[in-house]
Amino acid sequence: MSELKNTFSWSFSQEQDFIDCKRKHFFNRYGMWGGWDSGASQEKRTAYRLKQMKNKWSLIGDAVETAVLEILERRRVGSPYSAEMAMQTAMSLLRKAWKEHTSDKWRVNPKKYTCISELYYGKISPDSGSERDEWVSLVRGRTEICIQNFFAQILPHIPNVTYEQIIPIARAGQGDPEHFHLGGIKIYAIPDWVYKKEGKIVVHDWKTGIRRDKHKEQLAVYGLWSQRKHSVTPDEIELFVEYLESGEQTPVDYSVEIASALCDRILSSVKEMKQFLVNRDTEKNVPLPKESFPETEDLSRCKNCNYIELCGREFVTKID
Repeated sequence: MSELKNTFSWSFSQEQDFIDCKRKHFFNRYGMWGGWDSGASQEKRTAYRLKQMKNKWSLIGDAVETAVLEILERRRVGSPYSAEMAMQTAMSLLRKAWKEHTSDKWRVNPKKYTCISELYYGKISPDSGSERDEWVSLVRGRTEICIQNFFAQILPHIPNVTYEQIIPIARAGQGDPEHFHLGGIKIYAIPDWVYKKEGKIVVHDWKTGIRRDKHKEQLAVYGLWSQRKHSVTPDEIELFVEYLESGEQTPVDYSVEIASALCDRILSSVKEMKQFLVNRDTEKNVPLPKESFPETEDLSRCKNCNYIELCGREFVTKID
């Protein structure tokens, strides 16, 4: 079997990590590479394991997205569906994640079994205590609110499309995820749900958190993916952010001007990332030493970071 190559790529989430903390970007893109191999260094194996960790927000997002997609599929094929069924699906996934963490199986196979950040770093106890009860209550409550709002306020506005209308999305763990190329660079873009309607590409992205300006930027990347991957023009693309916690559906503007500005921004971001590569060579994609990637000076960004253990900033675990 040929050796896997760490290909240089760009994605919206990679850019956010790069902006927030260069050291986190290093661990996410380079420090963890090869860490699945038993012969890798201890730091690489640890970075690989930490990269897979989930916190309460990502657990909620994954569980709700899975439940929502299941409901949309059940509706499409004419099977019964309800908010109660969606909640059962989501809670089953959350309980599974908790059991996987407490089983410690993630220590052997971190890719397959879930490790929960708040438990790993000792912010809550797996047994009992007010912190644990508050964590469980928050996760269950937020999940229930998102699912209820999806049914009450979002689903009525989403058409029931046919199998032929649905555009399948390649996701992580299913081969090479959705992407396109820009200036010779692979750009990853993985929207939640996409379909064709009356000659247009319609993209929906579910959000279980609060409204953020950067969400519009992320949807614009999905617009560019729609253009490049499906050969449509900007006026043949509709983009929507679905805020499930508040039940708001927000259309996102997309145009030739927005697409052009986005292309310039992505290429500018790529140029900045290249500064941290040996000889700025994206083909070889060899990073400068870890110490060349500075840690963020904004410690508030550290509280949910997976790499606290490797970073050495032990005190950030105490940040509220």
